[in-house]
Amino acid sequence: MYFIFLVFHILLDSIGVRSDFTHLNSDQRPLCPCGSNSSSIHSRVVGGHDAGKGQYPYASCLIDSSWRTARPAPFCGATLITDSHVITAAHCVKDRPPEVVLVDIGDYDFMDNRKLRLRKAKDIIRFPEYRPYSFRADIAIIEFERPVQWASGVRAAWLPPPDLRLEAGTIVSVYGWGRLQYDGGHPRFLQSTELPVVENHICQHQFKTHIEPSMICAGGQEGHDACIGDSGSGLVVRLDNEFVLCGLVSFGRRCALPRVPGVYTRISSFIEWIYKNTLHSKCQPCIYNTQIVPMSNNNSVDMKTSITSE
Repeated sequence: MYFIFLVFHILLDSIGVRSDFTHLNSDQRPLCPCGSNSSSIHSRVVGGHDAGKGQYPYASCLIDSSWRTARPAPFCGATLITDSHVITAAHCVKDRPPEVVLVDIGDYDFMDNRKLRLRKAKDIIRFPEYRPYSFRADIAIIEFERPVQWASGVRAAWLPPPDLRLEAGTIVSVYGWGRLQYDGGHPRFLQSTELPVVENHICQHQFKTHIEPSMICAGGQEGHDACIGDSGSGLVVRLDNEFVLCGLVSFGRRCALPRVPGVYTRISSFIEWIYKNTLHSKCQPCIYNTQIVPMSNNNSVDMKTSITSE
């Protein structure tokens, strides 16, 4: 345990986050209602399927209010983490002021009763070390004006413990309202698909850029991937009977190319920063209490013989 904490401490120092969590135990706020309304995982985003209703009650998306169209498509995804905050990718909001950002919270059917879920962004907090060209620390928090009403069925997502490890081969799921294919349209219903975690050096070889420990590499199965409009959407891993938010869609190459994984921001590297920037909420974020996710041998992808230089 000491070794894990030491490694995590070094990692956080390298991206500017401190790892002092002693004040978490003294927080007097209640925990936000967290987790799925449904424990079912549907194994039927690109190559995905309609998610189960209530499966991801924290799934949210971002809409640009300056787009003068009758039905504006979401430009990015987000995930509810408190009654007043969603988390997304920093590149989604790097050039957008809060006044043009609308947050569609806890959605499933993008065309149904949208006005009841919409919130105006109040503040956008990007991680200080975010670098747009390398996607380093590609994470941001959006605070919105009116807190959500938990009675409406929405929930906050479980956040991972800071020492969560995802072994290569672990099956994770990504959700969002991004395009169904690279040149396709957006779906009406929330989509989800399963992906295997792969080692970071695979993505480093593919993208010819440094893949930091604060990133997750996942995917590589032809026809299964996040796509345009999914940036900032959540990557979750199933622990016991709960989904735990482990990543955010960050960058990739086109959509669902064979043996080309996508890169995700690793949430566990930013837990302290998330906590400190959500202190204004009425309830505190939920941090799941577990450490290691065992490797799954099912649906794993052999990437070793398929990487080609560009």
